[in-house]
Amino acid sequence: MCLVLFKLFILIYFFDSISTQDYHVLDFGAVGDGVTNDTKAVRGALAAAYNSNGGRVIFDSGYKFLTGPFNITSNVILDVRGTIVASSNRTDYFSILEVPW
Repeated sequence: MCLVLFKLFILIYFFDSISTQDYHVLDFGAVGDGVTNDTKAVRGALAAAYNSNGGRVIFDSGYKFLTGPFNITSNVILDVRGTIVASSNRTDYFSILEVPW
C-alpha cells in the first residue's frame, strides 16, 4: 500500500513539474463577470496555446466566464479554476451542416 502511494506521489510530482506555457484567459481580454461575453478571449487564449505547440489555458478562480463553444486541440491543457457558463447568444454558436447518411 505504501509503495502504491509513493508511486502515485511521484506521478503527481512529475505531472506538476512538466514545464508548460500558461495562457490566462483574463490576459486575452476576458472579464469573467458572468455577464460580459468572453468567447473571443477564450478562443484567443486557446489559439495562442495551439500556435505555441501547446500550453495550459487557465480560467482563474473567483471568475465566471460567459462563453460560446470552443475547440481544444492536442497539447492544450484546460485548467478550470473558475466557472464556465454557456452563452445564450446564438451568434456564438457554429452552424453545423447536415450530413447525409
